[in-house]
Amino acid sequence: MKSQTFLRRTEREDLDTIVSWMQDSDYLYFLYGDPAQSPKRIRENIVSMLGRSQANLLPSSIHLVIDHKTKGPIGLISLQKISWRNRACVVDFYMGNQGLRGRVESGAAMYRMAEYCFDELNLHRISAYIYSFNTPSWRLLERCGAVRELTLKEHVVRDGELCDMYCYGLLRRDFQSFRESETQFATMSLEKMIDSLNIEAPDRGTPT
Repeated sequence: MKSQTFLRRTEREDLDTIVSWMQDSDYLYFLYGDPAQSPKRIRENIVSMLGRSQANLLPSSIHLVIDHKTKGPIGLISLQKISWRNRACVVDFYMGNQGLRGRVESGAAMYRMAEYCFDELNLHRISAYIYSFNTPSWRLLERCGAVRELTLKEHVVRDGELCDMYCYGLLRRDFQSFRESETQFATMSLEKMIDSLNIEAPDRGTPT
């Protein structure tokens, strides 16, 4: 967990993999649930997503691939509605590799995401919106110190039933408290992750 899972910016060569994830029924079920777009439209959206902001502009969104040294790309993280003034963002988290959902790699990726937001982007708050039936995701957030701040009653229809949506907030100080209390994360840092990747010279893009 400490050395195998890392985050990096999305690249053009990730296009086919991300398209396949976005066509997955689970992606629609757990994240958005709108009618599936055509593969062509998905590709157009992803190409736009992969575009870099002008050098003098701060991005309002950042998209990261969850990569694994032996398994390759295993998921996608989107930091959206980034407010640099308020130091806040909204996060979407998707594990494209079904066999790794709810496993240690998911926890490592969530930890990397929070560390990136707070340590690298210097944000103060992460928000996440999760459907009530997506128990592994909201439990993982709570494990990292996030608090359920709001419940939107009967917000979404799944399998013919109205389900709630939970709104979570993770503050920098709460994540720091979690990090200090969990000894297994004591040696897990972005600096050590990057040093490890540089030593082994991976060929799947630059780690973030």
